Amino acid sequence: MGRGKRPSALSSAVAAARVVVAPRPDPRVGAELSRTFSARTIASCWVALVIIPITIVAYDGAYYRDKLPKGIVVAAVVDSLILVLLFCVRRYAFNRYPWLPFAVLAGVLCNAAESANLLLTGVGKTEFLFPYYLIMFGTAILFPAPLPAVIATVGLLPLGYLGLAVATGQELGDKQFVSNLMLLVDTALIACIGNRVVTNLFLREVTLRIDLEKANERLRELDRLKSEFFANVSHELRTPLTLILAPAASLSRQSHGPLAPGQRVFVETIHRNATRLLQLINDLLLLAKLESGEPRIDRVPVDVGSTVLRLTREAQAYAHSLELQLEVEVEPGGPFVWNGDERHLDRIVLNLISNACKFSRPGGVVRVGVGSDREGIWLSVSDQGVGIAPQDVDRIFDRFVQVESSASRRSQGTGIGLSIVKQLVTLHGGRISVQSEPDRGSTFLVHLAATPRVSASIGPSTSPEVQKVKLEPTVLAPVLATGTSGPRVAVVEDNPDLLAFLAQELGRWYRISPFPDSTEAVRAMVADPPDLIVSDIMMPGLDGIALARRIRAARETAEVPVLLLSAREEVDAKLAGFEAGADDYVHKPFDMQELHARIELHLRLRAQARQLREALEQLKKAETTLVQSEKMVALGRMIAGVAHEMNNPIHFLRGNLALLRKRLALDGAGPLLADIDESVERITAITRQLLLFGRKQSSDSSVSVRLSEVVPLAVKMIAPHTPKGVRIVQQVDGEVVRANPQDLFQVILNIVHNAVQAVDPQSGEVRIAAVSRGDRVELSVIDNGCGISKENLSRIFDPFFTTKPPGSGTGLGLSIVQELVAAQQGTVRVESELGRGTTVAVSLQAVPA
Repeated sequence: MGRGKRPSALSSAVAAARVVVAPRPDPRVGAELSRTFSARTIASCWVALVIIPITIVAYDGAYYRDKLPKGIVVAAVVDSLILVLLFCVRRYAFNRYPWLPFAVLAGVLCNAAESANLLLTGVGKTEFLFPYYLIMFGTAILFPAPLPAVIATVGLLPLGYLGLAVATGQELGDKQFVSNLMLLVDTALIACIGNRVVTNLFLREVTLRIDLEKANERLRELDRLKSEFFANVSHELRTPLTLILAPAASLSRQSHGPLAPGQRVFVETIHRNATRLLQLINDLLLLAKLESGEPRIDRVPVDVGSTVLRLTREAQAYAHSLELQLEVEVEPGGPFVWNGDERHLDRIVLNLISNACKFSRPGGVVRVGVGSDREGIWLSVSDQGVGIAPQDVDRIFDRFVQVESSASRRSQGTGIGLSIVKQLVTLHGGRISVQSEPDRGSTFLVHLAATPRVSASIGPSTSPEVQKVKLEPTVLAPVLATGTSGPRVAVVEDNPDLLAFLAQELGRWYRISPFPDSTEAVRAMVADPPDLIVSDIMMPGLDGIALARRIRAARETAEVPVLLLSAREEVDAKLAGFEAGADDYVHKPFDMQELHARIELHLRLRAQARQLREALEQLKKAETTLVQSEKMVALGRMIAGVAHEMNNPIHFLRGNLALLRKRLALDGAGPLLADIDESVERITAITRQLLLFGRKQSSDSSVSVRLSEVVPLAVKMIAPHTPKGVRIVQQVDGEVVRANPQDLFQVILNIVHNAVQAVDPQSGEVRIAAVSRGDRVELSVIDNGCGISKENLSRIFDPFFTTKPPGSGTGLGLSIVQELVAAQQGTVRVESELGRGTTVAVSLQAVPA
C-alpha cells in the first residue's frame, strides 16, 4: 500500500478477521473478551425482553388485530426463553465459547420471534423486516466474535426467512419475497463487514488498554523497587554512620581515657560530619515518604521566628567553615505563630540555608528573614552566590536536578533538597518562589499561613576549622566472642564493623556471642539459648523480623528477650517488630549507654519473671499436695468408719448363715445358700479393702519376706475365683525383699485378682515373675488380657476409678496397692496396650541372701 492511501474497508475487515481468528498469546485479551461478551449479552437480553413484545404488539395491533393474541403468546414464549438464557449467562461461564450466548440470542431467539410473527402475518406479503435489520445492526457493533461465528449468526436470519417461506408453501418467485430476501442477504453481508471493522477497533482498544495496564504495573513495580532502594540505601548508610557516631560519642565522653586537645578536635570533626551525613540520609528517606504520600503532619502552634533563630545558630559553624557570614532578621510585631509540623519547618529552613551556603562565594553573606504580610507568615533566604540561569529557574525544584551554573561550586549536592522544601511547603498549604540573577545571587521566599513577633540579628561566630579525614578501607578479621563474665548476649549483625564494635563495647559487661549470619544464628541460639538477643532488622536472607518470629516459635528460646536494631523510624516498622515478638526497638544510630541500659532492664525483667514463675509453680504444687492430702485424709476417715460399722453386721450375718446352712441342708436349699454365702464373702472382701484404704498401714513392721512363700499363697487364695481356662504361671525363685508380710500379700492378691479378671476365661494366661536388679527386686504380674486405653492408664491409681462394669469392682484395688507399696519405699509401674495385655511391676528393696 502506497503512502497517503487509506486502507479499504475490505482490507480492514480481513485484518480484523486475522486478529480475531489468530491465537492470542496474552490471556488478558481473552479474559477481556469473555467479560465483554457476558456484559453485552446481559444488556442485549434486557433490551430484547422489552423490544420484542412492544414490536409485536404495536405492529399486530395496528395491522393484524385478529392475530394480536397469538402474537402476544409468541412474545411471551420468546421472553421466557430469553430469561432462561439470561439465567444461564449469569450462572455459568462460557469460557471456551464466550460468544455462544449472544449468538443464541441474536441468531436463534430473536430470529424465532420475528419468524413466528411473519408466520402469523404473511411471509412474503409483509414488508415489516425492521427487526431483522435491528438484529443485524446489533450483531455488527456488539459481537466481537470469530468470523465464522459472526457469519453463522447473521446468516441464520435470511436462512430463517427463506426456510419459513419454503415450509409454508410460499411462492419463491414472488417479486416482493425475492426483494425482501435479497435485502436481507445484502444486509447480512454489510453486517459482517461492519462487524469486522468494529471488532478490529475494539481489539485494538483492548490491546492498548492491556498494554497500558502492563505499563502501569511496571511503573508500580519500579516505584516499589525505588522504595526498597531507598530503604536499603538508608540501612547501608546508617550502619557505617553508627560506627562513626557511637565511637565518636564514646571518645568525646572520654570513656576510654582522657584525650589530647588535638585528638578532641578530630573527634568533634568526625561527630559533626557524621551528623551532616545523617541529615543527608534523612533527606533521602523523607523524599521517599513524600513521593508515597506517607508523611503524617503533626500540627502544633510553632513560633517561626524563634525556630529560625535557633536553626540559624546551629548552622553558624557550617557557614563559617565555608567562610560565609550568616545573618537573620525577624520583623517586629511577633510572635509569628504557624500551625504546622515543627519537624518539617526545621527541614525547610535547614535545607534553604544549606542550599544558599553551598552556592555562595567565600566572604559572602547569607541572610534569613521572617515577617508577615496579607498572605500570612513569610520566610526568606538570600545569598550573594552564583545565581541561577533564567532557563533553569523552573527546574530547580525538580528531583535530582543539578544546575551547573558555575564550575567553582565547592559542594556537590544530591539534588533533592529544594524538591523536599517545595513538597513540604505544598503539603502544608503554602507556596515557595525564587528570584535569581546569574552571578548576583538568589532569594527564596516561602509563604506560610499564620500570625507575628521579635527582631534580632546574629553575626558570625568563631568555629574550629573543619578538617577532611580520608578513611582507608580495612579488612576486618572474623569477629570473636568477647567477655568472660556476666549474662550471655547473642549479637546478630551482618555488617562486620558494627558487629565488631558491639562485641567490643558490650563485652565489657557480658559474654558476647557474635553472629554475622542470621540463619546460622537462629540454629545456634535454639541449640544453646542465650540470656538475651540483640539483632539488626535489615539483613540478607533471614531479616530481624523473621528471626524474632522463629525465636518466639522455638520452645527453647520462646522466653529469651529480643532487642531489634533498625534505621527505620516509622511506626509501622516498630509495630511489625513488636508483633513478631520483639521486646524492644532501638534506632540507629544509637548511644551505647542507652543500649546497655535497655539490655540491663530486659535481663532484670527476665530474671524477675523467672523467679516469680518458679515461686508460683512451687506454691501451686504445695497447694495441690495439701488439698490432695486433706481430701485423702478425710476420705480415709470416712471409709474406715463405714467399713467398721459394716464389720459387725457382716460377722453376725456370717454366723447366722452357718446355723441356717445346718438346718436347711436337708431341705435341698444348698445352691441358694451357696449364692448367699458367695455374696457375703464378696461384701467381706470389699469391707476389707475399705479398711485397708482407710487405715493405710505403715511399713514400721517391715521384715525380710521370701517371695516364693507369699506368691504361692496369694495364688492359692485366688484359685477358687480363677476360671478353669486361665493358666497362672509362677517364675519366682529365692528373691527376698523387705516389706510388711500382710501388706505384700494384699498387694500381690489385688494385682493377680485384677489380672485374672482381665484375661479370656477360656485361654487367658497370667505370669508372675521376680527379677533382681541390684539392690531392688521387681515383681511383675503380666497378663494377655484386654489391656487399658491410654486415656484411662493415667487414672488407674485414682480411688474409686474402675474400668469394670457397674457392680464388678470398687475401684480401690490399685489405689490400695500404690499406698501399701509407697509405705514400704517401693514403686509401682504399669504398662499396657489396648488388646495386648497389661504389666504391673512392683519394685521393692532387696535383702541380701
